[in-house]
Amino acid sequence: MKIQISLLSIVLPFIGKPNWFYLCLISPYAGIYYWQSGDRVDDFKVKLASNDEDTENEITMEGNDEELERMWRALELKEQGMVKIEGLLESS
Repeated sequence: MKIQISLLSIVLPFIGKPNWFYLCLISPYAGIYYWQSGDRVDDFKVKLASNDEDTENEITMEGNDEELERMWRALELKEQGMVKIEGLLESS
């Protein structure tokens, strides 16, 4: 079985004809780069308030859209005044 890279004949501007096999030597440095500078810090704030009679609780959340969506799905929360309607593909 013969395996070869199909892009061996490409000539890049300012570089010329690169040796594609050197990418195997450079690839570990890509992992090191992402470990050091690929971290993302997300701030997320949650505030819990209740009324005077302690009959209702209100949760206020501030944060990234992805994190908010994940929390809504995990805790099965509803917006204030909203009613959840089961979809066709959802199982009860």
